[in-house]
Amino acid sequence: MSYCAFALGAALGSGSAAAAEPKPPVEITGSPGNGVTVKVGDVFSFNARSRIQLRYQINVPPRDDQGERDFQQIVNIGTARLWFSGHVYRPELTYMIQLAIAGRDFRDGATSPIFDAYIDWKIHRDFNIRAGQFFVPFDRLRTVREFALQMADRPVPVGELTLDRDAGITFYSENFLGKESPVAWRLSAFGGGGTNLTTSREPGALLVGRLELRPLGKIDDDSEGDLDRRKKPGLAFGGAFAANFNTNRLRSTTGATFLGGTTDYLHAAADLVFKWRGFALQGEYLWKRADVDRIESTDEDGNPRTEYTRSGQGTVFQASYVFDPPIEVVARFSRLYAFGGTDPKLVSEVESRGQEIGVGLNYYFNKHKMKLQADWIARMPHDFDFEKANHVAHLQLDATF
Repeated sequence: MSYCAFALGAALGSGSAAAAEPKPPVEITGSPGNGVTVKVGDVFSFNARSRIQLRYQINVPPRDDQGERDFQQIVNIGTARLWFSGHVYRPELTYMIQLAIAGRDFRDGATSPIFDAYIDWKIHRDFNIRAGQFFVPFDRLRTVREFALQMADRPVPVGELTLDRDAGITFYSENFLGKESPVAWRLSAFGGGGTNLTTSREPGALLVGRLELRPLGKIDDDSEGDLDRRKKPGLAFGGAFAANFNTNRLRSTTGATFLGGTTDYLHAAADLVFKWRGFALQGEYLWKRADVDRIESTDEDGNPRTEYTRSGQGTVFQASYVFDPPIEVVARFSRLYAFGGTDPKLVSEVESRGQEIGVGLNYYFNKHKMKLQADWIARMPHDFDFEKANHVAHLQLDATF
């Protein structure tokens, strides 16, 4: 029997081949800002997106003793990201990988481009799991992703006091005990050392708990501004506590690595988000305390070595209004405080630029997925001494494809 005849007989027969289930259809879709998605029935999907940020920055420091200013500018691709996401086996089991490939993204001596790499299993309305490397679910102003920010830089207190990405596991629910429930919770355990660790260290752990309340219903509190000019007001409150045991990082999960020992950091955060008819308000309080102010040790030559930990607190307020067409104005005020006995470098930074005032103007072509941003930020002592302010201005095009 020829191959063609055999194939025809198999196709017309009543055997197992005839009873085989048809392959799931393959669907390919795409749109600006959302990338390209390949979907194979309910068993698999793959989305690819990319983002770049063309950035101009000029720094204007205070005048020196001769009355001169040393202007500095940067023109670069501030950020370049690749996202790969989708689901596998079933729609409830999703994955996401984010690669950061611009030079500005490689901080603290990082050698790996991996920012996010996790799987997420939505088991039940009241209990879900995420495992991998991702934002520690601690405070709102840090977990808002960079592409959804209203200003080019995050507030100073956030950079100093928050928790960054780490590798671990989170258990959570977005609507606890009811489909329309305003309560969300998160309980997490991480390694405590930050991202992309390649060397071993003493055992430790970062434990985090966060509770959220959205009393007026759903709100997009993971994206800054009210770009939808929502007709119904939205309000979200959040609070979190974290303990990072036996960490060797200067800022708990980021910064330099201690050479002579470890410390324990306690963290607390409270935040709110309000949005209505184009107006948006964000507020946040952050607190961080190390169990010791200094780590004493000796170097290789037997000489005494002192390393300081960094403890402090801070507040941030940011308000904005979106006009129609989509032009937005935004203003920010923040303050950073250093606790007594903490790192003298932190004390000096707070004394010179612990207060932050900024304004911005944004134009949205495709909401946060394509926007032109301009802002000015002044960082100065707490007495509003503009003569001692360090000014920075940005102009940037942020585009997701």
